[in-house]
Amino acid sequence: MKLSMLILVAVIFLAVLCLLPAFFRWRRHQRELKKKLLSRLSNRSDRLLYSLEMISDRYMARDTKIFLIEYLLSVITQLVTSNYKSEFVSKQADLLRLLTELKLGRQVTAKDRVVSQEQLDQIQNSLQFMLRELRSMGESYGASRVIIRHHIVLIRYAHALAYRDLLVRQARLDLDNDRKNRALEKYRIALSVMEKNASVSSSKREMARLQSMIQEVEKVLFSKNNKAELK
Repeated sequence: MKLSMLILVAVIFLAVLCLLPAFFRWRRHQRELKKKLLSRLSNRSDRLLYSLEMISDRYMARDTKIFLIEYLLSVITQLVTSNYKSEFVSKQADLLRLLTELKLGRQVTAKDRVVSQEQLDQIQNSLQFMLRELRSMGESYGASRVIIRHHIVLIRYAHALAYRDLLVRQARLDLDNDRKNRALEKYRIALSVMEKNASVSSSKREMARLQSMIQEVEKVLFSKNNKAELK
């Protein structure tokens, strides 16, 4: 009996010795995997913050900005809990200050408008990245589909508004160079873009402005055509 017990203990001991290297390899692999996941999360969040900083306050809705900053702060909390350090984590204090200013309405807003195709492309890239992050955020962040959908609509509107601003600028340049037909076409395209985003309340104001611009150009063109016919 004693011999069989000794043999059993010996077998178990040998089995443990054999399994230990595999266990340590598994644990090391898990640590490395976790580190990679945390690094990826930190890098993605830092890029999201950069994208947020790229967008003028004219295009980024205050509610969406607050939502994204709160998400970024939750990511920092997760990284700190996991003892992960990065440049993004060090921005926690700045994000907390910015969030407080936004909620209190104290943040200084910069409502610059798009003036070139290059700027529009940069904004589009930033907004596209935000959209991808928002779509995956529902699962990881615990936000409801309704809330995610709301912010997706606002971000799509942001791109439409930026495109509208560029078209209006180009149309005004056409008017300055007496190319009224081209200007009218651009105003109409801008109006069409806004109409596709009519679910956003602020689009109504933009559509009214564009309709007024279109009417002014049409009035000038109509008057010009009448004079030409009279001659």
